[in-house]
Amino acid sequence: MFKVKLTLKKAEYLKYLEAIKPEVTETFGRSTVSLDEDELNIYIVIEAPDPSSLRASISSITRVLNVTKKIMEEDVW
Repeated sequence: MFKVKLTLKKAEYLKYLEAIKPEVTETFGRSTVSLDEDELNIYIVIEAPDPSSLRASISSITRVLNVTKKIMEEDVW
C-alpha cells in the first residue's frame, strides 16, 4: 500500500476544501482519500495499492482544488 499526505494551510485553503469536500472524500479509482486536520493545517491523505493509482489520484485532487481556487478567486459568486 502506498500513502501520501498533502498538507494545506487551514487559514488559506479551508473555504476551497469545503467547496470540494464531496469530491475529495470519495474513492478515486483504486485509491481512498480522507481528510484530517489540526489547528493550523488540513491534511488530504491518499492511499493506493500501487504507484500509478496514487499518482492519478494526486493529479485528480490537485486539479479539482486548483480549478475551485481559480473560480472562487475570480469572485463570480
